[in-house]
Amino acid sequence: MSRHRSTINPYATSLTRTGKLDTTNRKPYRTAAQQADARATAVKVDGTYVSGAAVSYHRAPMKKAAA
Repeated sequence: MSRHRSTINPYATSLTRTGKLDTTNRKPYRTAAQQADARATAVKVDGTYVSGAAVSYHRAPMKKAAA
Protein backbone atom coordinates (compact mmCIF):
# COMPACT_ATOMS: atom_id res chain seq x y z
CA MET A 1 0.00 0.00 0.00
CA SER A 2 1.39 3.39 -0.97
CA ARG A 3 1.92 6.02 1.72
CA HIS A 4 1.90 8.86 -0.79
CA ARG A 5 -1.02 11.22 -0.91
CA SER A 6 -3.16 11.13 -3.98
CA THR A 7 -2.36 13.87 -6.46
CA ILE A 8 -6.07 14.34 -7.17
CA ASN A 9 -7.74 16.97 -5.02
CA PRO A 10 -10.67 15.26 -3.21
CA TYR A 11 -12.47 18.63 -2.99
CA ALA A 12 -12.17 19.44 -6.69
CA THR A 13 -15.38 20.44 -8.40
CA SER A 14 -16.22 20.68 -12.06
CA LEU A 15 -15.60 24.42 -11.75
CA THR A 16 -12.04 23.90 -10.54
CA ARG A 17 -11.38 21.15 -13.10
CA THR A 18 -12.93 22.73 -16.20
CA GLY A 19 -13.56 26.38 -15.30
CA LYS A 20 -17.27 26.04 -16.21
CA LEU A 21 -20.18 26.12 -13.77
CA ASP A 22 -22.29 22.98 -13.55
CA THR A 23 -25.94 24.08 -13.67
CA THR A 24 -27.47 20.60 -13.63
CA ASN A 25 -27.79 20.62 -9.84
CA ARG A 26 -30.09 23.63 -9.70
CA LYS A 27 -33.51 23.39 -8.12
CA PRO A 28 -36.25 21.98 -10.37
CA TYR A 29 -39.38 24.06 -10.94
CA ARG A 30 -42.92 23.65 -12.28
CA THR A 31 -44.65 25.88 -14.79
CA ALA A 32 -48.25 26.95 -14.15
CA ALA A 33 -49.54 24.13 -16.38
CA GLN A 34 -47.33 21.60 -14.57
CA GLN A 35 -48.59 22.88 -11.19
CA ALA A 36 -52.20 22.45 -12.30
CA ASP A 37 -51.42 18.90 -13.46
CA ALA A 38 -49.65 18.16 -10.15
CA ARG A 39 -52.66 19.34 -8.15
CA ALA A 40 -55.04 17.29 -10.31
CA THR A 41 -53.01 14.07 -9.97
CA ALA A 42 -51.89 14.42 -6.33
CA VAL A 43 -52.59 11.54 -3.94
CA LYS A 44 -52.37 11.72 -0.15
CA VAL A 45 -49.75 9.27 1.19
CA ASP A 46 -49.08 9.18 4.94
CA GLY A 47 -50.48 12.69 5.37
CA THR A 48 -48.47 14.22 2.51
CA TYR A 49 -49.68 14.96 -1.00
CA VAL A 50 -47.51 13.29 -3.64
CA SER A 51 -47.62 13.79 -7.39
CA GLY A 52 -45.62 12.31 -10.22
CA ALA A 53 -46.29 15.28 -12.48
CA ALA A 54 -43.46 16.53 -14.65
CA VAL A 55 -40.94 19.10 -13.45
CA SER A 56 -38.60 21.31 -15.48
CA TYR A 57 -34.89 21.81 -14.93
CA HIS A 58 -32.63 24.75 -15.68
CA ARG A 59 -30.23 23.77 -18.45
CA ALA A 60 -28.74 27.12 -19.40
CA PRO A 61 -26.09 28.67 -17.14
CA MET A 62 -27.28 31.30 -14.70
CA LYS A 63 -26.97 34.83 -16.01
CA LYS A 64 -24.43 36.96 -14.15
CA ALA A 65 -25.81 40.05 -12.45
CA ALA A 66 -24.83 43.36 -13.99
CA ALA A 67 -22.32 45.20 -11.85
